[in-house]
Amino acid sequence: MTVCRLIVLFVCLTCSCFGVASADELGRVVVSVNGEDLTVAELSQEVQKIVPMEASFHGGMSAEKIKGIESKALAIIIEKELQYQDALSKGLKPDKEAVNVEFKNVVERFNSRKEFEKAIKKAGFSEKLLKRFITRDLLAEKVRKQEVDDRISISDAAIREYYETNKNRYMKPEEYRASTILVKVDPASTAEERAKLKERAEALLKKVTEGADFGQIAYDNSDDMSRIKGGDIGYFHVGRTVPEFEEAVKKLKVGEVSGVVESMYGYHLIKLTDKKEPRLLPYEEVKDKIRAQQIEKEKKQLFDTWMAGLKAKAKIVYPGKE
Repeated sequence: MTVCRLIVLFVCLTCSCFGVASADELGRVVVSVNGEDLTVAELSQEVQKIVPMEASFHGGMSAEKIKGIESKALAIIIEKELQYQDALSKGLKPDKEAVNVEFKNVVERFNSRKEFEKAIKKAGFSEKLLKRFITRDLLAEKVRKQEVDDRISISDAAIREYYETNKNRYMKPEEYRASTILVKVDPASTAEERAKLKERAEALLKKVTEGADFGQIAYDNSDDMSRIKGGDIGYFHVGRTVPEFEEAVKKLKVGEVSGVVESMYGYHLIKLTDKKEPRLLPYEEVKDKIRAQQIEKEKKQLFDTWMAGLKAKAKIVYPGKE
């Protein structure tokens, strides 16, 4: 993860749904962490990272949503500052070359040095503060690796034990594979229109029962996108399709075709092409997934314990709330 991807002020500056902050506002201290003041400018950058993940499809956000994003961003910058300070206390040194590379990458995103200087000033940063911002993120990432990632130890025996203890989680339910022909019905159709569409479905069923190839009939006549695959909808288990479709499938033997089945979508003809009994997924098939899940779980536990320890010893002051 590069710091350039973390720093978004040079894309959006301080313009967002949160408005454009004044120079005085950008310099306002939002929290002091063991004597280190963090300002609105820095908080704004973290907010900008969160907004794309939290904004609705239409882009609007309520005042309550904005407040929640700001609270989340504040918690993140406090944790990063604590991590940075912890890294320094443990004797970890920032890689000056890496800091300079990241700083240069940021500068080069502008057409000129003058444009860059104007942008960081508008965002409430100086070159010195920006370099500290970059240094802090790089060093925080380094100490997180040392305190969390490098301490993860999940043995093969532990993975096997988890599998044996939680086999019920790895039971694959009964699966069906079917092909379908759909005569689509508009919900606004009249009774007469529905009757004609049902007649069409019954005529197609007659062709199938008389020996016509189900796949070809589906390709030529179905209103479902599966028509391009001869009506094949692949494997599915109970709960993945509409109830009427499922009930019809359950009554079929492999190779059999249903009668006309009505659902909210219209009239279906269904051919059951395969059926798999419930089965336990073998250990070899799921061990990598279990390992990944256990690693993430252990990471969270280590991270939370580490952060709780740092916060317990820290002096965190919110101006105006002392």
